[in-house]
Amino acid sequence: MPSEAPHVAIGMEDLEQIAALGWRGLEEAQLGRWLLRAAAGFTGRANSALVLGAPPATRAGWLIDLVAWYAQKGLPPMAQIPLPSGAPVESMLAAAGWRAHDHVRVLTGDIREVGALAAAHRTDRSKLVVRNDAAPDDAWLTAYKYRGATLPDHAREVLERAGPDTQLSFASLRSPTNTGPWDVLAVARAALARGWLGITAVTVADQHRRRGLGTHLMAELAAWGAEQGGLAIYLQVASDNVAALQLYQRLGLHHHHDYRYRIGPMPRSRAS
Repeated sequence: MPSEAPHVAIGMEDLEQIAALGWRGLEEAQLGRWLLRAAAGFTGRANSALVLGAPPATRAGWLIDLVAWYAQKGLPPMAQIPLPSGAPVESMLAAAGWRAHDHVRVLTGDIREVGALAAAHRTDRSKLVVRNDAAPDDAWLTAYKYRGATLPDHAREVLERAGPDTQLSFASLRSPTNTGPWDVLAVARAALARGWLGITAVTVADQHRRRGLGTHLMAELAAWGAEQGGLAIYLQVASDNVAALQLYQRLGLHHHHDYRYRIGPMPRSRAS
């Protein structure tokens, strides 16, 4: 019987640890095996505790320590809980009054298969310039809309931060304009760690949507990752984003697992 492909065989905790290398907090700490991350509130992944395994044993109690660490940062406590393995922890947090927030689906695929399918689906963009930069320029940052909004001042620092032995690419599709500067049509960010390419921050300008530009970027980044030695690819997509999930399924990505955030109340001394 043939062994499973790497993008299928990997366990959810191992994959979440790899993903944590690609999108980090500006401040981090360990609470047992759990990774605490904070970045002044910009993105859920950079401002939540990554739940890995059972709750850690601490002198004051893991929930007290978790809340206290985020209170010191002026943030509400938040946990990123892989499912189904983290279901017992989620039940504990729900019982403590933490509310559910954002259900995310994690997709995986073979990097060469995804790249080939994306390349086959993309339309001719011969007049566009594709850029893969190690850091985002101002035009890239302006084009990236996190949840449809402009970025906070410290977003660049978060976006450029990555774990050891992690390569970043800030990809963009650009076209010339009559006024001089290039017009940025679409952007995406990729992080390559331990043979896994994670694609995030995919944004297509409103006036250029439904033209296959996101698929074009997927093809370019998959090719870039494969050239760097990448074997597999992962994406994190909101579970209610049906259009994106259908697109990625057509590109050879498969459901691996889910995660959900739980957000706790601010301590009274901080919330008042």
